Amino acid sequence: MTAKMKTPPQTVRPLGHQEHGMLIGQLALVLAPQARTLPVSVSLLLLLLLAWRWLLWRSRAPLPSKPLIGIAALLVIAIAAALVWQSGGRLGRELCIALLAAFVILKLMETRALADATLVTQLSFYLLLTLYLADQPFWLALYSMAIGAWILRNWLLLHHPEVRGRLAIWPLLGRMALFGLPWALFLFVLFPRLDHPLWRLPQSEPTGRTGISETMKPGSIGELIQSPEVAFRADIVGDELPPSALYWRAFVLWNYDGETWRPASTPLMREARGLHDDIASDDVSGPAAPSVHEYNITLEPTQQSWLYVLDRGIAVSSSLNAQVSIDDEFFASAPIDRPLRYRGRSTLGGTPQPLTRRAIQLALALPEGNPRSRELAAKWASQYPDPWQRVQAALRLFAAAPFAYTLSPPRLGRDQVDSFLFETHRGFCEHYASSFVFLMRAAGVPARVVAGYQGGEFNPVGRHYVVRQSDAHAWAEVWLAGRGWVRVDPTGAVAPSRVERGLDAALGADEVPALASLRAPGWLRDLRWGIDGLSYTWQRWVLQYDRKQQGRLLEQAGLTGKLPTVLVGGLAALSLLALLPLWLRRRHVDPVQALYERFCGLLAQHGCARDAAEGPRDFGARASAALPRAEPAVRAFTDHYVAWRYGPATTQRETEVIGRLRASLRELSRSLRR
Repeated sequence: MTAKMKTPPQTVRPLGHQEHGMLIGQLALVLAPQARTLPVSVSLLLLLLLAWRWLLWRSRAPLPSKPLIGIAALLVIAIAAALVWQSGGRLGRELCIALLAAFVILKLMETRALADATLVTQLSFYLLLTLYLADQPFWLALYSMAIGAWILRNWLLLHHPEVRGRLAIWPLLGRMALFGLPWALFLFVLFPRLDHPLWRLPQSEPTGRTGISETMKPGSIGELIQSPEVAFRADIVGDELPPSALYWRAFVLWNYDGETWRPASTPLMREARGLHDDIASDDVSGPAAPSVHEYNITLEPTQQSWLYVLDRGIAVSSSLNAQVSIDDEFFASAPIDRPLRYRGRSTLGGTPQPLTRRAIQLALALPEGNPRSRELAAKWASQYPDPWQRVQAALRLFAAAPFAYTLSPPRLGRDQVDSFLFETHRGFCEHYASSFVFLMRAAGVPARVVAGYQGGEFNPVGRHYVVRQSDAHAWAEVWLAGRGWVRVDPTGAVAPSRVERGLDAALGADEVPALASLRAPGWLRDLRWGIDGLSYTWQRWVLQYDRKQQGRLLEQAGLTGKLPTVLVGGLAALSLLALLPLWLRRRHVDPVQALYERFCGLLAQHGCARDAAEGPRDFGARASAALPRAEPAVRAFTDHYVAWRYGPATTQRETEVIGRLRASLRELSRSLRR
């Protein structure tokens, strides 16, 4: 007796050449944005694996054997182990993503049937979600939505090849997206927000974008100037401020060893004042005085704890639980590892305050060396009894002597201040701030260095300032009786355009090639502002939408304390709305045609898909030949359908025809299962 041949189930259906190419292209599009965050070596490894699979597909070569795939998997594991060892035994987030991507590609190497293709497609969705673990720019949301739709389209074609050419897939996916959009918006706005994430994923290494360190020496800020990346964005309540007023304070440097400036070893703290965390709207009262300003800052991750405030900060958002030093430095309770938005209030200009004994010692301390600078400062001290006159003398020195503002100064000698003031005369802001504070201390005027940012481009589209790393700056503060700490920027004496119009106006394009894109005129500049404004809006209203913003939104809508009621009522309304398309479709669908579609789909699952232009008779004959055990049921169903659809009008009712078609369909299903 010969065994009966069974048609393989749908899950083991072999894939066609076009379907293999579809999976390769799908995975390439999913992995492409990962190059932003993965190490270059890991990205090259993934590219090589994917290129290997593509070459096999293009040449129609057979897939690798299981031993060969196993060797490739061991090689991937060995490379991952080497990277873990190199990083000190830390299995970071990027390496976990890379391992998942590599093994998905290796799975694609052995994909032959529909079940394997289904697994690769499902894992593609997981890889798509990993794109959001590093950051969430607005363009990534658009990209992932487009690629997600492409994966859904491929999934539909894999499981239902008969719909190719017979179903408008993209309009169908568009209708599905429109159907789900109200649910997504409703749940995003009203679903209860959490104060903290449910879990935190491991990082490979702490990475920040701001770049300012807590020490300063010649060349440290000059290196940072080369980067056009955004440090933070700020929108000021009220009128636009001139660039000369935009001094964004970070921290104060007191201690100088002849080369490097450092903060005080133990900064003294004072009581912090908190502001209401109103970051969702700008409907705040105006400043209390002309010199007091309120603003919102959206700070990029820095992996540092200090916060940036405009000039002399008074208070920041109370939700930060920030600490404040007596030097008006603001520190967050933890290093900033994600975009942070907070409100600040500052006064432009210093306020009279006493100088403690400890501050006097720090503000006049000097290391050994630099005799020529000491001699010049002593001359000023004896010539000008008023400390402010000594400040003006130093500024006149910088303005009159052949000093130059440049990013490529000569190397300084052992006595760096003497070498800069009397020999090289060329330097950047840290050179001028450092030498100025040295001269003031040597002349008996308490002085210190302040590091932060100066200036910022005003975006007319988003109505906010964009402060980049290239705006990093150092300036000085001197203490004057009756006035307190007064800001003095010696860079302004050498390069006034740096303070008044920004770094771009003070340096040539050959010195800062990284900033060439910022000089783009006309429509390119407008386009850049539009993209930046869109990014800022996305970050402000989507990424940083939290429980406080949700509470304010409910308060403005008069729904305070009614969130559970609104949530349940809204979900009920959306559920009823979801039934409307089904009801409308039920009214308009031809039941006979629906049964024929089920008939075609059942045969397609067993390897006999109907062509788009194939008539019922021809398709029935081909199906009967391909599936002889189901020939009676196929012929019966086809005869009933053709007689009703194309035959002469009869007295039989539609319900009778539907009954016969359903009986034939059940018989067909039983025949195919034998």
